[in-house]
Amino acid sequence: MTTNLERNIFSQGDSLAAVLLHQRGQGAPALREAASLLRSGKPILITGIGASFFASLPLEYALSAAVKDARAIEAGELLHYRSNAVRDSVAVLVSRSGESVEIARLLEALKGRTTIIGVSNEPQSQLARHADISIHVGSLADEIVAIQTYTGTLLTLYLLAGHITDTVEANEATAEKLLPAFATAVESHMGRLHEWDDFLNVGSPIYLLARGPSCASAHEGALLLHEVAKSPAVAMAAASFRHGPVEVVDRQFRGLIFTPHGRTQKLNLSLAADLTRFGGQVRVIGPPHPEFETSSPFCELPVVPESLAPLFEIVPVQAAALRMAELHGIRPGSFRYAPQVTVDEANFSGRCSDEK
Repeated sequence: MTTNLERNIFSQGDSLAAVLLHQRGQGAPALREAASLLRSGKPILITGIGASFFASLPLEYALSAAVKDARAIEAGELLHYRSNAVRDSVAVLVSRSGESVEIARLLEALKGRTTIIGVSNEPQSQLARHADISIHVGSLADEIVAIQTYTGTLLTLYLLAGHITDTVEANEATAEKLLPAFATAVESHMGRLHEWDDFLNVGSPIYLLARGPSCASAHEGALLLHEVAKSPAVAMAAASFRHGPVEVVDRQFRGLIFTPHGRTQKLNLSLAADLTRFGGQVRVIGPPHPEFETSSPFCELPVVPESLAPLFEIVPVQAAALRMAELHGIRPGSFRYAPQVTVDEANFSGRCSDEK
């Protein structure tokens, strides 16, 4: 029987088409207004939590590449320890629901102190109603796990970056051109779930290693493995992994390495080759490099701009998390403890279901 999670994964192509249509039409004025503020020369603070925060990371990289003073800080840390960072800045708050407790409290703390740009998928949420500028993602809704809303937020922030850096027409054209390839990637990777079985059936944590904008894919991928498959996973910058953590590699090691076309592709492919040589099993997620061969199996993806690579990279990990849940006898997309929207910082209300 097809689960809601599977339906959400397969519906991403339609969802992204709806997001692009919205952001080029009814949503365009909000993007332009937000971009005008973000070009003002003030420092830019980007915050969110969970999947929303990870979807925000490529925006920080895009703005840094455009020589903007931009920082991404997780909402819980910003709320309790780093609120002074908002002084004289423009704050971009990203939240799927617009109601998460940290976002609600940041709204209260920041209102009147700084300009707030809210990015959410719920136009009637606290974030949408109280932000100075509200950007509606326009994604199809997910049941619990952020699937369509995650990729929809990635696309929305990619288009926002285009408005900020005066590449909006190019970004829109690139997105429109690549949407059919995205739908094909979903069909392809979801049609090969059993190819993950030997890789996943080992009982070891999976390490997800990346550089640049693809760090979003590593962190969101680890979150999916935690939420969907109830399985431990470690997301880490590839350079940091080389400085000591590589010592964990043995025949039980499992790693996902993101290798988008870009400035560090060869470095990441070289790491994959070394980890395989050390006895670990690695899956490479990205397009092959014409001048670099590796014995590690590829989760092959098309060549896309590095800033848009996370949109594609998460698809194989969605498939892997779904298959791992099936192998563990877990109903994919069910939560045991966490609610869909966290509204209490201190307590969980209790067991949410009797699922494994």
